Amino acid sequence: MGKEPQPIGAVLIGVTIKRTPPARTMEQLERRYEQERRQLSPEEEKKQGLERLQKKMHRLRKEGLNHITRIPKIDMMEEYKRLCKLLLQLEPRFDERKYDTRILKSIVGWVWQNNSWNLLNLDYNKGLFLFGAIGRGKSLTMRLLYEYLLSVARRYPEYYKKNNDRFGKDWKSASVIANMYANYGLPELGPMLRQYHPLYIDELGREPIPASNYGTRMNVMQFILQMRYDVRSYSITHVTTNLSLDEIAEVYGEYIADRCLEMFNFIEFRGESLRR
Repeated sequence: MGKEPQPIGAVLIGVTIKRTPPARTMEQLERRYEQERRQLSPEEEKKQGLERLQKKMHRLRKEGLNHITRIPKIDMMEEYKRLCKLLLQLEPRFDERKYDTRILKSIVGWVWQNNSWNLLNLDYNKGLFLFGAIGRGKSLTMRLLYEYLLSVARRYPEYYKKNNDRFGKDWKSASVIANMYANYGLPELGPMLRQYHPLYIDELGREPIPASNYGTRMNVMQFILQMRYDVRSYSITHVTTNLSLDEIAEVYGEYIADRCLEMFNFIEFRGESLRR
């Protein structure tokens, strides 16, 4: 009995095509059907791969291991001096003797994930929530962190890039965010709700509540905080406010205050105003 003839295309290009034996029973047919049905398209494989990656990243952050990225060898004292110099550039009249240096050292520790300098035991997976009396330097401290991280981006671009869920350049006051909604509606807030988009919110609680967009009234910052909570594993948020956590619960709801505990490191600024 002769060999089974090959398709003309296989003969022309010199390739022997491996044939799949035909299914001879209903059981074999059903098994083959299931195998082919379970084959994923390239799009489905890519989607599943991304989902696995996201789950792995979320698990690592929950375990406090998001600093698995390589940290360059840093002279922490030099970085601290750089931070203090930058502080005086931002506010030349600032009296360092009236400032809690533990905050400055902990900011350097938070940026470089250095436990020895992290005197306030800040969680590297959470943003900063600076609250307290008026005029104690909360906004100045947040601006200091912002400007310092820009210098890190210039000097250590790879480290900055690998920490794109912790750092970032989007700075807005709560009033500006509320007015963005009032003038342009929800689509204008879209970029602030994305993953890998760290956000600095200044003066939370001083925005108009509610804001109205063509008659649709909304507590905008309540909405923003809720949505930022949903992406907290991928986008850190920083806040300055005169409100305590109890007052946050009154203005934005107890569920927002409860979520803030998972999103932020709370740093209280006490004492009289430094502007006097």
